[in-house]
Amino acid sequence: MRQEVILPSLRRRLADRGNIALVLLIGGMFCLLRMLDGRHPPSPVEWLLPFLMVYFHLALAPVPWQWAPEPGRQLSFARGLMLSVLFNAVWIAALFLAARLFLPAPDPFRLPPEWPAHLPPPPFRPRPLNPGWGLGLINLAFAMLVGGVLAEKEAVEARERETAGLLRQAEAKALQNQLEPHVLYNALSSLAELIHEDPLAAEEVATQLADLYRSLTWHGKRDRVTLGEERRLVEAYLAMEQMRLGERLRVAWTWPPWAEGLSIPPFFLQPLVENAIKHGIGPCGAGGDLRISCSRQGARISLRVENTGVIPPESGGKGAQLGIGLGNLQARLALWHEAGGAFQLVREAGWSVALLSWNAAEAA
Repeated sequence: MRQEVILPSLRRRLADRGNIALVLLIGGMFCLLRMLDGRHPPSPVEWLLPFLMVYFHLALAPVPWQWAPEPGRQLSFARGLMLSVLFNAVWIAALFLAARLFLPAPDPFRLPPEWPAHLPPPPFRPRPLNPGWGLGLINLAFAMLVGGVLAEKEAVEARERETAGLLRQAEAKALQNQLEPHVLYNALSSLAELIHEDPLAAEEVATQLADLYRSLTWHGKRDRVTLGEERRLVEAYLAMEQMRLGERLRVAWTWPPWAEGLSIPPFFLQPLVENAIKHGIGPCGAGGDLRISCSRQGARISLRVENTGVIPPESGGKGAQLGIGLGNLQARLALWHEAGGAFQLVREAGWSVALLSWNAAEAA
């Protein structure tokens, strides 16, 4: 993993509330021990150093273990260990040197406060080893251990997220493939109905059906389409239905220009329109009105398809069974959970209303 993975991972660790709570807990325990020691009051830098040390351990220690040549690959243990020693030694030494600049230099001739006044001072013997080296080595070993554990934990979580994403993508594709023939079958049913009523119009609809099939094939191969492309597919479908229903189908669009470029999964608007015609307007002898609109409130986008027909009994109510088109739409909407999508089918002032909404910012 290189910068494209390491930097987002580092930002997550720096902002993780669990890590911050752990820093406060462990740093607070160190400060409490210093207070109980009571030999000399700690300086502000000595109060701050345990918190910084733990914070940097959690944030920086995993970085060398994640420095793989390619995304998805991991370093060998020997190489990871070597990089961990070098990287952690640098930041630990830098933190100790920075702290030393603000800490008072130790006085080798200062007597402990409990030394009796009537006794002569002990002879000065220089220490062969600086205690700071021991503390630094302990922190280095701790950083190598913590870094390896955290890096492996994040790698496992990344693989789990990738696997879950692939499963969602496969399920969404399967649902999408289910919808393509469903649309085509309904169009063929409409054509068969029109052959008996108006053979000349049926010939023209057959030509439009070929164009619709090409559009469905191209549309269904993509994971994302623009709302403008979805509208053009719906317009091709409506043109064919207009030949069958004639003046019984009256369509009105409320479509702002900004909606054209919005990215959505394919077949989100088309099932709403198909359901309105098949269950609402088609069964009515007098036909009906169809209104299709797109609106925005903040980051929330809403698609609204209204018709003067009636909601079928099997489509209303909580837990009711929807048809293939709307059931498929709800299943794909659940897989698109990052957008916070919602679907409603209600009755408002004599109109059957299908409302689909999502957060455009999260879906981008």
